[in-house]
Amino acid sequence: MINTIHARVLGAMRYAMDNGAKGAKITLMNEADPDNENRLGHEVMTISAPYEILEQLRPHAPHMPCNLEIDAEMRTTQGKMTMHAIAVRKPAASGHSGSAAKAESKAG
Repeated sequence: MINTIHARVLGAMRYAMDNGAKGAKITLMNEADPDNENRLGHEVMTISAPYEILEQLRPHAPHMPCNLEIDAEMRTTQGKMTMHAIAVRKPAASGHSGSAAKAESKAG
């Protein structure tokens, strides 16, 4: 299942190791849940992505941090649920204001 998340993207990095492993990470920021009395302000998180995603992010680099839509799939890695980005783009003109904590489900 693919989810579309609306997030404030702070930056991204990619890596290629000698053993052939390649990938990327996108760093996001979202507001802390106001209903959680143990958290204040903003939370920072990273999500994994394919090595090539940096090329989709490059046009947005001069505007970072900026709000972007991210298509991400949920994966289970070492017993934990993680998000893995598969596409990024400028948000639709609908004016949707959401955060990484709020995701819309897409058929997939």
